[in-house]
Amino acid sequence: MRVQTRRKPAEDLRRRLDRLDGLPLRPITARSLINSLPEEPADDDPDDGPESESHFVQDLDPGWILAGGSGLAISDQLRIVDERPWWNPPAPGSPVVELLGRLWRHSVAVGLGARRLAREAGDPDPTAVARAGQLCTLGWWAVAAVDPDRLVAWWQESDPARREQAMLASVGSDLAELGRRLAERWDCDPLVIDAAWLHSDQHGALDLLSDSPRQLAFVRQAYQWAEQTPWSLLRPERESAPVDPRVRILTAEVQARCASPFVDPSATPHEERMTRQNARLRLQLRRLRADRGRADRFLDLLAATPAGESSGEWADRAALAWCSEPGIEAARVVWTDADSSGTNGLHQPGPTVASAADAAVGVPEPGIILPLNDRGSIRAVAELRCSPDLTRDLFAEPDAAYRRAWDAWARILGERTRLERRLQAAMTTLRSRIQAEDERLRLSKLDALGEFAAGAGHELNNPLAVIVGRSQLLLARSDDPEVARSLRIILAQAQRAHRILRDLMFVARPPSPRLRPCKLTELLNAVIAEYEPECQARGVRLIAEVNEATAAWGDPEALRHLASILLRNALQAATPGGRIVIRSSQRGDELSWTVSDTGKGIRPEEAEHLFDPFYCGRQAGRGLGLGLPRAARIVEQAGGRLRWSSATGSETTFHVSLPVSSPVEQPAQPAAESHAAFSAVVPLTVR
Repeated sequence: MRVQTRRKPAEDLRRRLDRLDGLPLRPITARSLINSLPEEPADDDPDDGPESESHFVQDLDPGWILAGGSGLAISDQLRIVDERPWWNPPAPGSPVVELLGRLWRHSVAVGLGARRLAREAGDPDPTAVARAGQLCTLGWWAVAAVDPDRLVAWWQESDPARREQAMLASVGSDLAELGRRLAERWDCDPLVIDAAWLHSDQHGALDLLSDSPRQLAFVRQAYQWAEQTPWSLLRPERESAPVDPRVRILTAEVQARCASPFVDPSATPHEERMTRQNARLRLQLRRLRADRGRADRFLDLLAATPAGESSGEWADRAALAWCSEPGIEAARVVWTDADSSGTNGLHQPGPTVASAADAAVGVPEPGIILPLNDRGSIRAVAELRCSPDLTRDLFAEPDAAYRRAWDAWARILGERTRLERRLQAAMTTLRSRIQAEDERLRLSKLDALGEFAAGAGHELNNPLAVIVGRSQLLLARSDDPEVARSLRIILAQAQRAHRILRDLMFVARPPSPRLRPCKLTELLNAVIAEYEPECQARGVRLIAEVNEATAAWGDPEALRHLASILLRNALQAATPGGRIVIRSSQRGDELSWTVSDTGKGIRPEEAEHLFDPFYCGRQAGRGLGLGLPRAARIVEQAGGRLRWSSATGSETTFHVSLPVSSPVEQPAQPAAESHAAFSAVVPLTVR
């Protein structure tokens, strides 16, 4: 059998006070807020509190002040109207009407007086002092919200001792201690907590218990002024006019501000429900407009995405897009994949961008971390610095689609980055294989050429020697000029065939260089002097700018052969009336030769085979085209570099760089570079 016990009135009051989470609102406060807002907010309507006469009404409501409504954004103020109950209108003529009016005017008097004292003393925050003054009687307001009739009974008790005893029996403490406990539980400002239980200390003996004794003194003095007004709480029988002029001014100001009743008797539960629904609908409208604004900004950002945007550029634009969201002070998008990371800088709204040092520190608190997921794994992270209240909006259910869109975009970009990385890896591998194959073909070609030259030399040298010997013998015995001319032609062609075999052997299997000290300047000047007569005969001006070079180790015969090849090549390319410019300089341990001609330039189809043996751009019978391949092999053996630059129909220049500091014991790997106006890049050794 279940026995129900009747709860005592004191226990019931304590339980109701324990469940109390704030003070009700005055109906006029909710009305003023709703009436001050436009019917339909504009898209660019800032989410700040409205600056209108409604502030004067709201600042007189202890429930509104306790909830912090005046300093909140419009959306948060609407939430207060939606969540906080209203004061129930008491019966007309009941003592509750008189007590609520007296308590209200007394609180307003303390707040106004504390604000005036703080301003006169130059306090930096007189509004906070006024707020603490209006809430100093928080214990009274809590009992009035839960059981106003009991508060009337206590207030009407003329004996202070019996009144104190009744409070202790019902609440367990006096109303000042009750106000302190409630202020701490509701997480009020420290000054409000101190004012709630130290406001009536006339002598300031407990000032050391407060963190702000100077501001608490303003509240205590204002409370003493309020006790001298007609709305005294401790001396309800006092009705005489105050003597202090400042109290008179305070009384007149309170009468002007608090002319209406504390609770409008015309307020009904139906009006309260409709006002709540109005606030709820306005909140929903604002959320929908915010969602639409976010969606529009996202679509604009997506539409403006450039083709081939990198992950770092996307992170930059994404951070700027997050900064455009209301309430976000700074943002940064960081890729968790190291291969996708870019310039993940910290951005702030407007043109200001934080420095690299700020970006390295990160987004300071308060902030939220918004992961961008990719099939269960976090692809990127958006670090947002914003107010804590904005966290609820960003993670609200209506924004789920917006967040999924960001996730999808990050996933697409991450997948594209992965594909790009794989493509680059495939291209690198393909280039390496092509280069390896080209090198293999080149070596195979040279090996085949060497075998051919060796076989041809072995098979042809003896017949050529016989032809040369017999031709020389017949030429010495012949007296017929025509026969002598024919024999000289046979002799010259046989010697030419011998030189061809020699050049083939050099390109395919060059002999080891014979290093010894040589004077490079004298060597180059000798080659220039050798070609001067031929240049004059062809009408080509030969210009030499040869700087003195120190003696160096090298193969004089090979270097002379190199200079001869380059000069011969320039002379064959130059046209009558043109010029050939030869420059020689030494910088440190490197010798530089430059040979330029004003010929027709190198065509793209010629550039591709520039160093190929047997390729020649001249007409048949004008040479086999082994000059540049031989020059390339000489430079390769010397450990130098051969580069060229040309434009079709313009000047062609060959650049040779040779080390001259010490003997070259082993041939270096080939290193040739080319730069042409038609963007042809031909390595030194091709095919």
